[in-house]
Amino acid sequence: MPDRDGQSTLSTQRISNRRDVLSAVGVAFISIGSASLGGAQEDGEQEDGEQEDGEQEDGEQEDGAQENGEQEDDEQEDDEQEDGEQNGDTVTVDLVDYAYEPGTDSPLEIPPGTTVEFVWITDQHNIAIDSQPEESDWDGHEPIENAGFEYDHTFEVEGEYEFHCTPHLSLGMVGTIVVDPDATIGGEDSVVPDLVPAPAMTLVIVTVVSLLAVVGLSYIFLKYGGSSGE
Repeated sequence: MPDRDGQSTLSTQRISNRRDVLSAVGVAFISIGSASLGGAQEDGEQEDGEQEDGEQEDGEQEDGAQENGEQEDDEQEDDEQEDGEQNGDTVTVDLVDYAYEPGTDSPLEIPPGTTVEFVWITDQHNIAIDSQPEESDWDGHEPIENAGFEYDHTFEVEGEYEFHCTPHLSLGMVGTIVVDPDATIGGEDSVVPDLVPAPAMTLVIVTVVSLLAVVGLSYIFLKYGGSSGE
């Protein structure tokens, strides 16, 4: 009987010690989760504050711009018109073999103010105009040139421009340029908006970690913390 009592007391002490350890681990995980959640909330509040400050600054700037009136806007428009070609993007069209690349297989779409640089890659090519918008005065480049020659033109008037290579017209060397204000220049970096704000992502991570901790502790408790005989 004394031996059984001693074993029972020892088993009870082991179970109590395991439960104490599990309780301590659980408290530690809860503390970590609370601290992480608090940090996420603080980050969200800070970002909200920065956004509010940014909105206030934007509002002040907008008010200042409105106070400057139409005169400043007119000056800016004049500056943009004077800058002209310098402020526009530049794209390259290669005259190679029997095609304008791009332009022959599919139209080259560009926004107004874009400069197109035509580069002769192979010999015996020119640019003869077939059609263009009425307001445009593009002359193309009718002299036949060889590899290494370059010619550029800035397209300001919206509309469709069609042209061809005289020596290779029978071989299908035609081109089309479409000037559209909604067009964009290929190859530019695009900005991908954040689908999930940083504070929300942090909260999701903390929640997942907490759930994993609860599952892990439950498993340990069920496996090692039972009160059945050992």
